[in-house]
Amino acid sequence: MNHHPTDLIKTKQAAQLLGVTVQTIKNYIYSGKLKSYKTFGGHHRLSISDLQSLASYHSSPSQSELLEQYDQLYHGYIDTMGTLLSALDARDGIASGHSRRVANYACAIGKAMGFPPESQRTLELAALLHDVGKIFISEQILGKPGKLTDQETYIIRQHPEMGERIVAGVEFLRETKPFIRHHHERFDGLGYPDGLPGESIPLEARIIFIAEVFDTLRSDSSYHKGSDLKESLAEMERGSGSQFDPSILRIFIENVEE
Repeated sequence: MNHHPTDLIKTKQAAQLLGVTVQTIKNYIYSGKLKSYKTFGGHHRLSISDLQSLASYHSSPSQSELLEQYDQLYHGYIDTMGTLLSALDARDGIASGHSRRVANYACAIGKAMGFPPESQRTLELAALLHDVGKIFISEQILGKPGKLTDQETYIIRQHPEMGERIVAGVEFLRETKPFIRHHHERFDGLGYPDGLPGESIPLEARIIFIAEVFDTLRSDSSYHKGSDLKESLAEMERGSGSQFDPSILRIFIENVEE
């Protein structure tokens, strides 16, 4: 069925008419409650008649139903990304599941620090995607067993910025941008890409850095054999205050066995 242009309205207008956020309207679209028509630019348009039929439903909306819809979308996205990132881990020459383990460790730290659920979700997404920029780096460099050349090291160090650019184009992921960009910054300011020191590094990035280094130390890879728990924690404690935020590292060590 073709709609006359005057019968279609923008997503933002639809949100204003129903008194909800634009994201809520998008959730209706993704869950099938509203059919959308896209312009050549990829923007959603909705028919006025479809919106009117939804108005009665929205007059007494179920918050739990909306949350359930969001949870379904979120977990579906996580499952899809988990599959893609397992393939990326394999290219990096590290034990399968690295990205998922880093996300689990990061979430455990966030929970111990009292992060609210929404912040925990953003942290989980950022941790899952922390190395997504490596998709542009060749397997020959990623899986190289010997020492990297200066040029290869330079290329590897571009992956946080590449990852930031990837997620910048996805509205659902934009909050993760600074955490992905800065997950290799060091507490002493000697990290990359921007050499940020101390608390000028976003908190979530400091958490992800600890989670990633721990999993890297523990995991077998093409360039080293994984260490046991005691050795890994001792190595990380040597980096307290230089590589790692000491207060976050202490929380991690106190909770790692759980």
